[in-house]
Amino acid sequence: MRVCVLSSGSRGNSVYIEGGDNAILIDNGLAFRELKSRLDTAGLDVAKIKATLVTHEHTDHIKGVGVMSRSTGSEVYCQNECYNAFKHKIGDFNYAGNNTNFECGFTAHGFDIKPFRTPHDAVYSVGYKVSFEGKSVVLATDLGTITPGVYNHLVGSDLTILESNHDVEMLKNGSYPMSLKARILGRNGHLSNEDMSCVIRDLALSGTDKFILAHLSEDNNQPDLAFNEADESLHKLGASRGDIDLVVANQYIPTKVFTI
Repeated sequence: MRVCVLSSGSRGNSVYIEGGDNAILIDNGLAFRELKSRLDTAGLDVAKIKATLVTHEHTDHIKGVGVMSRSTGSEVYCQNECYNAFKHKIGDFNYAGNNTNFECGFTAHGFDIKPFRTPHDAVYSVGYKVSFEGKSVVLATDLGTITPGVYNHLVGSDLTILESNHDVEMLKNGSYPMSLKARILGRNGHLSNEDMSCVIRDLALSGTDKFILAHLSEDNNQPDLAFNEADESLHKLGASRGDIDLVVANQYIPTKVFTI
């Protein structure tokens, strides 16, 4: 498998996952021209993309889904309530169907795909575990806490893409109104650097050695704060930077392409 976070943050999110001759996206909040530009920058091929998996209906995750589907004929997979929440916003697209057993998992284009519920202030929010030929990548972003159900899907992955949205003190002392601060800090909000570092420590103990920190707030976080929080937590385990591959996803520049 090859994995690249093309964009991550409140201005647009998209993750590319390739297995063999096919690829899928998790979310697409980018205009089609910008998506192709990011793929070109990373040395990836838009023609390989056969489907987009949608996590939830917020604009930064679905804005480019319709144009992508219409331009390439690729399918769109999401839970039915999520589909109903955004279908009118992005024009026609190739919906993969009314899957009443969505959370039981399914196979598409050679990938085994397992959605799982995430606590977020959306109509129906999920993360995804995507497996191909014995390797797996898990994405869990846009969630206020790591529930036991979420954690069970994270354990054992080869690569984990995990939210590290905010530094708590930056958020508390920042300019956001109190209602928005409370929303972000709440159970259905977004994961802090501190919470992320605790999860990464536990996942590293279970064998995961590749991590991408994602969905950083441009107002309430900094890449070095998120990285250092995770790095310190891993260092306390005795892990060195040579043991763990840790990067911070960017809003404007794709990450390196991970091979797992």
